[in-house]
Amino acid sequence: MQTILLTGNKGFIGSYIENFLRKQYHILGLSRKDGFDIKYYHTFEKIKTDIDIIIHTAAIATDDYVASFESNVLGTLNVCKYAKEKSIKHIIVLSSIFALDKEDNNYFNHYGQTKKMSEDVAETYCKDNDINLTILRLAQVYDDARLAQAGQAMLYYFIDTIRQKGEITLFGRSNPLRNYIHIDYFCHVLNEVLKENTQGIWNVIEEKNHTITEIAYMLFDILKQQPKITFLPDKNNIPSVHIPTTNIYKSDIITSLPLYEGLTRILNNDK
Repeated sequence: MQTILLTGNKGFIGSYIENFLRKQYHILGLSRKDGFDIKYYHTFEKIKTDIDIIIHTAAIATDDYVASFESNVLGTLNVCKYAKEKSIKHIIVLSSIFALDKEDNNYFNHYGQTKKMSEDVAETYCKDNDINLTILRLAQVYDDARLAQAGQAMLYYFIDTIRQKGEITLFGRSNPLRNYIHIDYFCHVLNEVLKENTQGIWNVIEEKNHTITEIAYMLFDILKQQPKITFLPDKNNIPSVHIPTTNIYKSDIITSLPLYEGLTRILNNDK
């Protein structure tokens, strides 16, 4: 059984990965909650187990640029340095479509910028040191149990407001697209990447994009309610997200979960 070093195993995505893979791999978690901070290289000196693969999920999303840089960029560099030191031949880095520097990506903020830098650091370091690298850029990830709620506030606001027969308020004149992937789908993708030793940079997205309004109407339909939406066109537009159309991860076996079905699962889980 191979051993995976999983950074950020106590976070939303990391915790799901650990539970999903633990029957097939020995998982060694690295989390700030357990006193491991990857922005300090000496934290890796505490590891006494031989590692075969690193899955790097640890990151922070904050308005503090220095904190973002230290955790997201220096932390990734330290992961790569540790892989070189211990002759670990494969690193899987989780990134985000927010890291795409595009005109229509209003989320290319401190988080997006430092995630892009972390991708560049990993690419350069792994190429120079003959380390296999996989970068998985994820669309917005959600789950049934609401562990993603802090990061996907708008989606769960829609769910809770409509379920309580409230009225949705939409700002601005735009109707931006969103792309949400269910955590179960991503875990299957990651498992396939591990088994097939897939390398390169891949965008992991759901097959279909949806406008903000479409998502609201989906929920009204699932809950069999008459739509109640107030539009405030004079307010600032809801930020847009750039959704990539190239380098899309595709599988012959795994299919993404349609958002309509995913929303239904959340509502059923809430009962």
